Amino acid sequence: MKIACLDVGGTTIKSAVVTVENPEDLNSYALGAFSFVPTEAQKGFDRIRANIHASVSALIEKHGCDRIAVATAGTVDWDSGKVTYATDALPGFTGYDFCKDLKETFSLPSTVINDATAAAIAEHYCGNPDGRDVVLTLGTGLGSALVKPGVLNADCVEDLHLGHIILHENGFVCKCGNRGCAEQYVSASALKRDSSQNDISLVFTEGKYAKVKEDFFDNMRAVVEYAIEKYTPDDVVIGGGVVEIKNLWWDDFVSKCGKCAQTSLRPAKLANKAGVLGAAYSAMRGIFKSQ
Repeated sequence: MKIACLDVGGTTIKSAVVTVENPEDLNSYALGAFSFVPTEAQKGFDRIRANIHASVSALIEKHGCDRIAVATAGTVDWDSGKVTYATDALPGFTGYDFCKDLKETFSLPSTVINDATAAAIAEHYCGNPDGRDVVLTLGTGLGSALVKPGVLNADCVEDLHLGHIILHENGFVCKCGNRGCAEQYVSASALKRDSSQNDISLVFTEGKYAKVKEDFFDNMRAVVEYAIEKYTPDDVVIGGGVVEIKNLWWDDFVSKCGKCAQTSLRPAKLANKAGVLGAAYSAMRGIFKSQ
């Protein structure tokens, strides 16, 4: 079985072909042809959709894929694969019948799920399947999901929406319409805004950005502590694009966390490949309905 997999975010669309030998064992899922293209969200819905279709077409034409699996930013209905809510990070996606569109365009079984949920599933079943994990994804926004021990099913996965807990009353206006949401302070977008620097690696290495870095750590620690108190996980796993440069900041951040957070924190194993692998695993395990 070959699956054409995408991970659609506000900045990039990652794609890969995933070859499955044993649907029940995520460690048997072989990932190949991993690449990415810009989402071009600023150009609107039609351009994003065209880029998605082009990425899927390239995988199908080259690898002869049998089905499609997508992880996407936004709130996704589990039963239909329809995007029920998306911020302007993906303009026009609210109400987009994503799964139906793929099925009708490519005539292949298709599954569409939330990107943070996909990443959480992949990290859990490749890392600590007997544990209870909260997974945070730091990218354009802040995604989050809880995965509980046991066989993958609808009862053991929960979208948490921690990106929209209020960290600062009357803080920055969030794309959801509220003020002070966590993702306005804990995300790659927040780092770029506060530093006026597109290369976020410099925020962690140059002294002139020390205040931006410290504020970022303080806010992320608040989210981690909230997750530990509310959901009592065995691990809090931090993934997403910002973790790609964890060598520049991880140890400093952990040292600023309390003992409880220190013992629970671990960086994501799968890095930016978690979304496509989680989408593939979810599609094969059948907990999210396909068109």
